[in-house]
Amino acid sequence: MKIFTSATIKLAGWYLLILMLVSLLFSSIIFQVARSEVDAQIHKIIIQRGNDFPSIDLSERMDISTRNLLISLGYINFIVLLAGGACSYLLARITLRPIEATHKAQSRFVSNASHQLRTPLAIMKAETELALKNPKTPRTELTETLESNLEEINKLTELTAMLLELSRTENRLALEDKSFDLAELISELIGERRAADRVEVNCPERVNIYLHHTATRELFAILLDNSLKHSPKNSPIKISILPSRQNIIVRFRNDGAISQQNLPHVFEQFFRGNQRTKGYGLGLPLAEQLTRALGGQISVTTIKGSTVFTISLPIV
Repeated sequence: MKIFTSATIKLAGWYLLILMLVSLLFSSIIFQVARSEVDAQIHKIIIQRGNDFPSIDLSERMDISTRNLLISLGYINFIVLLAGGACSYLLARITLRPIEATHKAQSRFVSNASHQLRTPLAIMKAETELALKNPKTPRTELTETLESNLEEINKLTELTAMLLELSRTENRLALEDKSFDLAELISELIGERRAADRVEVNCPERVNIYLHHTATRELFAILLDNSLKHSPKNSPIKISILPSRQNIIVRFRNDGAISQQNLPHVFEQFFRGNQRTKGYGLGLPLAEQLTRALGGQISVTTIKGSTVFTISLPIV
């Protein structure tokens, strides 16, 4: 980022200025001490030899010694300038690195938060505008609209609390005291999107986990929405859940293949492999962040023209 590049150069400049001032101060002290020592030696020689020793020769030797000392100190300060400049820049980078990382994390949080809050707000706006457009809207429809808006507000409240907790706890979310069924959660997400005809779920009847409920729900909502959006219309989406003693493996498979060139970048912010697809490229980066916050791992591969997202989460 330009702001941190500029700050690094300025900070390195201050470091170098302080270093050069110290170096020049020590050079001045060394010069004065050396000059005093030379004067003392010459004065001693004059006293010992008296007028037999030519004063002109002594003056020339003194000038030569002074010149050589200044040249030596100049070379030393030049070396200090070059080496100090490199060290100052490196030290400035190290100093600003935590601040830059914090700034990037805050920017990522704001981007993710705005991205995830956009959908519930759009739903509430559309339903409210539709209800207000017709002044003769029956009371029952108004009640349904208010209930739907209240449901979305509750989701927004939970989502906001989760995002704030995520930003405060250094990307690590606490476990829930109460378990919930992961299979039931995924079924709810499929029902909300009316995608039961496209999505095939292969899992045990119950998969109880103690992970953060809102974060887990948001994680699988992102992956389900991504599979529905980036796969051919009416193509099947397969979700498999494989629990074990220590962790649980969840795979989302769809027919929207990702090129090998784009595969390493799918979790990068604002990256969109297909520029014609609507979106901001923030869903999958948030999914990766949520997976890490839940103590798990996420990866993506392409198998025979299909894209497979694999999530590994701890059961407890």
